[in-house]
Parts: sequence; structure tokens; C-alpha cells
Amino acid sequence: MTENTNPRPDIADEFRELGENLKNMLQGAWQSEEAQRLRDDIKTGLEELSKSASEAMTDFNASETGQRLKEEAHEFKTRVESGEVETKARTEISKVLRALNDELQKAINSMEKS
Repeated sequence: MTENTNPRPDIADEFRELGENLKNMLQGAWQSEEAQRLRDDIKTGLEELSKSASEAMTDFNASETGQRLKEEAHEFKTRVESGEVETKARTEISKVLRALNDELQKAINSMEKS
């Protein structure tokens, strides 16, 4: 900070100077050799991760499990499109709601008798 003999220091100037100093410090840190090595290491690591993930997906897709999963997904999609899944879901939800309503009615009847 610069000293000022002015009885009312200019705070705005001090903030501008602080901002400029922070900018210069960050710029220097960003451009340092260490920062460049870190960026290079991160880039290399991400490239290796991407390569490994791609190889794993390729291996999985070629595997028996991958093929079976793909077939099951296709079959499920077909059942959804045909309405079979919706019909089964509606039937099961209806059964659950009916059971809940029956139990609630029993509780109401028991309370009324008491």
C-alpha cells in the first residue's frame, strides 16, 4: 500500500492498486514453470483417463455381459413402447392402493366400533 499524506486517503485508488497487484501475482503464478508442469500433468492424466475409459467401454461392449445388457435394454425399450410396462405398472399400483384403502377402511371401522 502506498502512504498518503492526504488526510482523506483515496480508498478507491488503494483497491485499484490491490487489484492490479493481485492480477500481476496471479499472472506470474499462472505463467510459472511449476504451473505449466501442473497443467501438463493434468492434461496428460485426463488423456490417459479418457483412453482407459474408452478401452473399458470397448471391452465391455464386446463382452458377453455387455451384449446381454444391450439386448435387455432393447427388450425393455420394446416393452415400454408397446405399453406393456405401463399396463403392469398400473396394475401393481392399483393393487397397492386397493390394499392401503382396505387397511384404512378396517382401521376406520375399528375406531367407529370403539
